[in-house]
Amino acid sequence: MKNVLLIVSFLLMHFTIFCQNDHDMDDMSMHGKYAKGTYSVSGGLLGALNFNDLRVTGDNPLNIGYRTQTGWSAGIWLCLPLGQKFALEPQVMYSFYKYRSVNGSILLPYGGISYISIPLLLKWIPQRDIAFTFGPQLDLLNKLTDTPPAIVKDNFTNAILSLSAGLEILPRGPVTIFGRYIHGINDLDKTNSQGNLELFNSNIQAGIKIKLFGKFTPADTDADGIPDYKDNCPTVAGLAAFMGCPDTDGDGITDADDLCPNVAGTTKYNGCPIPDTDNDGINDEVDKCPKEAGTAKYNGCPVPDTDHDGINDEMDKCPTVAGTAKYDGCPIPDTDGDGINDENDKCPTVAGLAAYDGCPNPDKDNDGVPDVDDWCPSIKGPVDNHGCPRVENAVFNAKMIQFVTGSANLTAQAKKDLREGAKLLNSGDFKDLRVEVQGNTDSDGSVEYNHKLSHRRAEAVKAELIKDGVRGDRLTTIGFGEDNPIADNKTAAGKALNRRVELIARQ
Repeated sequence: MKNVLLIVSFLLMHFTIFCQNDHDMDDMSMHGKYAKGTYSVSGGLLGALNFNDLRVTGDNPLNIGYRTQTGWSAGIWLCLPLGQKFALEPQVMYSFYKYRSVNGSILLPYGGISYISIPLLLKWIPQRDIAFTFGPQLDLLNKLTDTPPAIVKDNFTNAILSLSAGLEILPRGPVTIFGRYIHGINDLDKTNSQGNLELFNSNIQAGIKIKLFGKFTPADTDADGIPDYKDNCPTVAGLAAFMGCPDTDGDGITDADDLCPNVAGTTKYNGCPIPDTDNDGINDEVDKCPKEAGTAKYNGCPVPDTDHDGINDEMDKCPTVAGTAKYDGCPIPDTDGDGINDENDKCPTVAGLAAYDGCPNPDKDNDGVPDVDDWCPSIKGPVDNHGCPRVENAVFNAKMIQFVTGSANLTAQAKKDLREGAKLLNSGDFKDLRVEVQGNTDSDGSVEYNHKLSHRRAEAVKAELIKDGVRGDRLTTIGFGEDNPIADNKTAAGKALNRRVELIARQ
């Protein structure tokens, strides 16, 4: 028996080395965990060495026994899975058992017996590399080989029932190593020729099984086509490229690492898109104004407003001058260039003054003297006479009115001249004018005297004009004395010119 155990150990070691890298898919696992999945029915061929012995029981005073002999078995097997860790495996084999007795014999001194063996094994597979087998075996007698001539088949029990227990290495691999002990429970001696002595089969079997069909379908909990043992996300459907993990937005970053799993992004932003802080459609990496909404044309910045009038340059017809939206970014126009914009200018096409709402200074009589400066705004007159007509004509000149020297008495010629002046003042435009009679003297005499004298002379002219038909309410007087000379008082001619009365018309 010692030699038998040595041979079995050698075979097991030999086949373990041979098959250790030849696992089936069901032996694959992640992180050392037993791979789960679905096993199909499998089957194949088997071959084994049988190390046979006969066990003698009952009264045996002669110490009859048998020496272990080597036989063989070959056949087929079929494995029916009962879940992850159990299976039922029937086998059918042709078995050859060889025997040799020592110290006498009972029934069979030597020779071989062949059987049709039918084991029915229950397999327990606690780990991926090992299984334990239990179950009965039925051996049906076939023939005798190399036995003494007197030994015939009828002496042997035709059907022997045994119990077996064993183990398998790589039980679901393409090649499985197995060994088991077969313990017979029926007496081989059909004739019971030796009294109470009984013979029972005792067999150690070691061999290999070769799988010809059957497969393992690894578990795929999330049904994504990636088995759980390869799937880093076994409960969520994913992609093979990401070891079974999902990438919903297809950005190359698995959902577990993607802060924006439903929107394609970049690794730099943890799976999120490049941010667009100002929501202008231009991402911050190319946006020169990332916090202010703009346009692609201006690299993410707003359309510029050079003149800061609130109208961007693209809409502004006057981009460098502040204006208003009403005028497309231009200032309110000033058509006549008078500094008063057209909206406030009542005369937008004619230059004017702010005092007159953009219109020119009015000149009702069109004499070239604005009304504001025109003493006679509705009657034409020369510019140098403040817009009023001069109180003179071909036959009357107030400067020719003379007085008796040193007095306010008019000369006869002066009175005659004033009658012509009265006619002039009561004619045409003059009849609507007021007249200021201004008296002037030369420098002879004191200043006080000359003022009084000039006033008396002005009053004398006024009285004469009233006498000649001019209404008195039209006439006022003033005396300037020697204050307003028009000639040199150092000469007689100059003094003569300075001694004068002027009639100044006003409306």
